[in-house]
Amino acid sequence: MWPKWYALYQQQVKATRLREKLEKELLEEAGGLPAATLPSVGKDGVVKVHSFADINRMATQLNAGDLSQARAELRVRRKRWKDADQRLGYSAALALEQELAEGAGISGRVMGITPPSSLMEVTAKLHCLIVMHDPGLKLEDAPWPELRTMLKDLTRLAEKRRPTSCKRPAQPGKAAGVRSILNLATHYQDAARKLGEGSSKLNQAPQRLLALHAMELYLNAFLLARGVDPTMLGGFRHDLGERTRIATDAGLILRKRTVAHLATLSASNEHHVIGYAPQPASTLSQMNRVMATVDELSRKVRKALRVDPTPPRGRRLESTQKD
Repeated sequence: MWPKWYALYQQQVKATRLREKLEKELLEEAGGLPAATLPSVGKDGVVKVHSFADINRMATQLNAGDLSQARAELRVRRKRWKDADQRLGYSAALALEQELAEGAGISGRVMGITPPSSLMEVTAKLHCLIVMHDPGLKLEDAPWPELRTMLKDLTRLAEKRRPTSCKRPAQPGKAAGVRSILNLATHYQDAARKLGEGSSKLNQAPQRLLALHAMELYLNAFLLARGVDPTMLGGFRHDLGERTRIATDAGLILRKRTVAHLATLSASNEHHVIGYAPQPASTLSQMNRVMATVDELSRKVRKALRVDPTPPRGRRLESTQKD
């Protein structure tokens, strides 16, 4: 749930920044809000009105000339505002911001009532709670400073509970972009397919390992594109099942059979078995099933991220190096 909520929240933040930028430009271009000035009304002698209903309510305090002038001024200012709005797209940006805020709010409330199954999920729920109520992380009244401290403590504890083998400097996404990871996954997928063209059974172990790594990279690319923190991905090690669960929550659509197969690969710890403790092939997934799964991940992830499903072979490595 957290990646789905966080992806919506990140989109909402971007939409808010765009709306604020356009609002400033709109105010400058339109010369302020669409309002008219009524003379000889109020303590200061003038008052601003923003609607014809406001003007009508004050009609008894004004002469016919002032009323006519105020209505004409309001029409001109409204037209100027409308024209500037259409050019800048402010109303559309405002509607998008409100839609994303509603979606993030619903996702956050669902995550809040979902029972956690790990320390990481408790941390994610607290993060969601804090950000939804204190987006700028600036509130100084209790309990907000204390809650921010608790979030840091939980994050530190979750980091300590990660296996030592995962605490390596390199983490997915730190130096590589999503497209670079997709291209690297394609290299491993192509290499696995090439090994599968031979008839030697000796090729099956490296072919399987290459295919499993390609699956992991495809899922990493999708999750990074959806806003999942690279540190969080590093904590999954080679757990394809957990990656798949979060990816499907974040919108990746896979066949039920494929989801079940990815969960089985993790449950049987096939990556470790094939890499360090080889067992008879009869205890492992069928090789054609493994290749079918990596092929589906390649198609579905690229489709979800709107990336060319068949990048030119000669340019894959070049693109990876440039990114």
